[in-house]
Amino acid sequence: MRVLQVSPFYTPHAGGVESHVRAVSNELARRGHEVTVLTSLLTPGLPTDERIDGVRVVRVPALGVVFNSPIDYGIRRAIQQIPADVVHLHYPPPLTSYFATRGLDRRGTPVCLTYHCDLYLAGPWGRLGTGLYERLILPTTFRNVDRFIVHTRSYGQTSSALRGRPLEIIPSSVDLTRFRPGSSNEQLRARLGLTGRRVIAFTGRLVPHKGIDALLRALPKLPPDVTLLVIGRGPRLAQLQSTARRLRVEDRVKFCADVGDDDLPEYLRLAELFVFPSQNRLEGFGLAVAEAMAVGLPVIIADMPGVREVIEPGREGLLVEPMLVEDLAEKIAGLLNDPPLRQRMATAARARAEARYGVETVVDQLLTLYRSLIAAG
Repeated sequence: MRVLQVSPFYTPHAGGVESHVRAVSNELARRGHEVTVLTSLLTPGLPTDERIDGVRVVRVPALGVVFNSPIDYGIRRAIQQIPADVVHLHYPPPLTSYFATRGLDRRGTPVCLTYHCDLYLAGPWGRLGTGLYERLILPTTFRNVDRFIVHTRSYGQTSSALRGRPLEIIPSSVDLTRFRPGSSNEQLRARLGLTGRRVIAFTGRLVPHKGIDALLRALPKLPPDVTLLVIGRGPRLAQLQSTARRLRVEDRVKFCADVGDDDLPEYLRLAELFVFPSQNRLEGFGLAVAEAMAVGLPVIIADMPGVREVIEPGREGLLVEPMLVEDLAEKIAGLLNDPPLRQRMATAARARAEARYGVETVVDQLLTLYRSLIAAG
């Protein structure tokens, strides 16, 4: 089968959508399918056409990036030149899939679209712009889509853009071989100054919607032997470091901005539990949560559509009210002080990751969808 994945960003760009597209593309290629990823070219010097792990990657120069969306008009022409039995779009950012569907207008190839999350721009002007886009431009994209995919049912059912549309529920995926339980690296623990400390971990981009501010504000309410490990980089790093100093917890926070993908599981294994306090609809699934579960960590996550569906509350972890610092601190302290419950949740977390989020399981579901689209012709 010839599968064309269309993603606004791709490796070496890092993010949840990019990780998902790369994982499923690599698995499809491993099974013998012909996979092409069509994406934007934003980093000077990258090839416009190359093979990575058996996947052909075609990059189209972009005029720039506006609100984190590549202006890659060339996608419209490029998609007409790549043979495919099925096209799989990934949204948002919005413009790439819009240009792709314009190029597919008269092609006749079946198209599915994974709706990773809603658009979100802060402030009244942001809400106005988002509303205008969803009313005036998004319908053009959706008109050429045969099937819509969301990672969780609750997110799809609460999205105004998807209201009334039949949805396929296919989660994001985790490499269960790389993200697996294991012993803590004591040399790494000592190097980070974590010996004798109880560690809670967060991974993700350091951007406002991740809710890391709430996690920092919860830290003074926790016992003094608790350290927060923040793994990731982003535009708010300096501001978060300043917040830690203002709260006088800078000696209890370790910001690890340069952890590579290969080393991430080892850092996660330093923790007793994982915390993910995202606060708005930019989080449609929370791949970092599934990765932590695969490592065997109990998780504490915000009670938001999409993210809350990754776990069964009380079994693999706990839900907290978004941005409610007191609730967050209480749930963290409760789990830290109950090792038997943490162990039961850790075992259940790995089991759920194996049953639902392994890349092989996810690709099986995608292939079933692709074949049904092709058969419907």
